[in-house]
Amino acid sequence: MLVISTILFAIALGTGILAFYQILVRDRDPVVTRLRDLRARALASRPEAQEERPNFIVEILATIGGFLPTGESTESLRSGLERAGIRAPRSAVVFLGTKVALAVMFGVGWLSANYAMAHPIGSSVLQGGIAAAIGFYLPTMWLYMKGETRKTQIQTALPDALDLLVVCMEAGLGLNAGLERVGQEVSIASPALSDELLLSNQEIRTGLSRSDALRRFARRTGVDDVYALTAMLIQADKLGTSIAQSLRSHAESMRTKRRQRAEQAARKAGIKLAFPLVFMIFPALLIVILGPAVIQLMQAIAAQNATH
Repeated sequence: MLVISTILFAIALGTGILAFYQILVRDRDPVVTRLRDLRARALASRPEAQEERPNFIVEILATIGGFLPTGESTESLRSGLERAGIRAPRSAVVFLGTKVALAVMFGVGWLSANYAMAHPIGSSVLQGGIAAAIGFYLPTMWLYMKGETRKTQIQTALPDALDLLVVCMEAGLGLNAGLERVGQEVSIASPALSDELLLSNQEIRTGLSRSDALRRFARRTGVDDVYALTAMLIQADKLGTSIAQSLRSHAESMRTKRRQRAEQAARKAGIKLAFPLVFMIFPALLIVILGPAVIQLMQAIAAQNATH
């Protein structure tokens, strides 16, 4: 039992370290990201890509997640996955299977460690339950952070993309062709926005109405600026007004909002710096500055007491 518990704990620890390395290091490396995209496009262009064998781990996680009740939370889960840029067919069940697998691994690993160190069984069970709960909610936290990061990237790149769209439409392109062109141009600066624009253009090509495709685009991103943009485009399309002129005024207002957000973040920087200054830097400065004086004062008091 001890050997099995130790092996399970080692597997859980190794999986956690590998996941943190993948999230914090590899996913932020632009060279690795670019190479991964090029490889995915090359594999997708091959005829045999449609017959690719499924991943064994993905199959296991999907099997585990398939037994979980997803009833009322299915739509919110799919919305969260879409906002994080995850659109695989079985992403929901794989995500749920990952939550269950991490909960079991964290709980069993903690119980194994406490058993190996001969801790009391009562506290070990309680702590194991807490560890299992942490493992269960870790994927949710990761999904939320990934979605918020993606929303920030889209929000930051949207004004520049609108400027490109205005240039394309004033050069003679239609809205659909302009969306496709802008999606191709911003693929390096903002891959998230590029994917969403190209997906919206593909939905329009497959027969979905432009207004529905734009609404789905706003719902997938969850960005307030995108909601305002889609509402403006739908209204301009219904009323028959100039889309290029409407886009130009809307892009100017979005640039103003981006500048205001930057100024707001700059004003908040002083307040955010107050906490590390007060709790981390000032105590060290006080120790360095007043430390020698306190030592000399204590020595003087000790010497005076010795004379008496």
